[in-house]
Amino acid sequence: MQVLVVDDEIAIVNLLAEVLTDEGYQVEKAHDGRSALAMLRAGLRPRVIVTDVMMPNLDGIGLYHAIRNEFKDNNIGMVLVSAGKKVNLNDGHAFFVSKPFGVMDIIDAVERLF
Repeated sequence: MQVLVVDDEIAIVNLLAEVLTDEGYQVEKAHDGRSALAMLRAGLRPRVIVTDVMMPNLDGIGLYHAIRNEFKDNNIGMVLVSAGKKVNLNDGHAFFVSKPFGVMDIIDAVERLF
């Protein structure tokens, strides 16, 4: 049960990685969408990706679209987190979580995608 956490704020990545590890998930980390996409292209196949929407280089929405276009045969679940306007993706394998969030909001979203 592998989860990739993507956020440009190191403290948030570390917090979410710790919480998800405590819940029994194997966690990988990336600090922007471009790095996460490179990890996927290198063969990483998490079941779920938790990503911030607003990041430098490649934002969470760009990462979402790149994954859906490039890895069409893989139903990677996506949890998109943002303080901005809710994004409706019409995708049963994607959830939006608003900031500020509680760690249970993230855990619940991840569990719904497994």
